[in-house]
Amino acid sequence: MLDKFEVLILKALQKNGRASTQELSGIVGLSQSPCWRRVKRLEDDGYISRYSAILDGKKLGLHALAHVQVSLLDHTESSIDIFQCFIEENEQVLECSSTTGDFDFILKVAASNPESLEQFIMHKLLRLGVVRTTTTIFILRQMKVSGALPVE
Repeated sequence: MLDKFEVLILKALQKNGRASTQELSGIVGLSQSPCWRRVKRLEDDGYISRYSAILDGKKLGLHALAHVQVSLLDHTESSIDIFQCFIEENEQVLECSSTTGDFDFILKVAASNPESLEQFIMHKLLRLGVVRTTTTIFILRQMKVSGALPVE
C-alpha cells in the first residue's frame, strides 16, 4: 500500500525522472533523507522498474509509426518463442501486447518511412516462418503520448 508521499514521489518521477532528491523532497514535503529512503524502497519493491529518456522520433528520422496486428500460424511453444525472441531483439518494435480477438498480438512499430515499414513486415516479420497474417494500421498523428501511469 502506498502512502501519500510515495504517490507524490511516483507522480513527480514520471514527470521528471532526473529529479534530484532535493527537488523531490521539496515537491512532496519531506526532508531529503526520508525522501531518498522512500525512492530507494519504491525501486527495491519494483514500483519503479527503470528510468529512461523519451526521445523525439521525428528528430531521429522516424516518420512512420504503425500498429501491426499479428496472427501466428499456431500457438506451439516453439512458434511463440521464435516470435517473442524476435520482438525482444528488434528495436523497431516499440511495444508488443498479446490481445484477444482476431489477432494474437499488436505491435507498435517505428520506421523512417512507409517503405521501410514495408521492409520490416515483408523481410523480417513475415520471414520468421511463424506469422500467418498481419494487418497494418498507420498512425497519422499522435494526439497524446504518455508513459505515465495513473497513481492514486
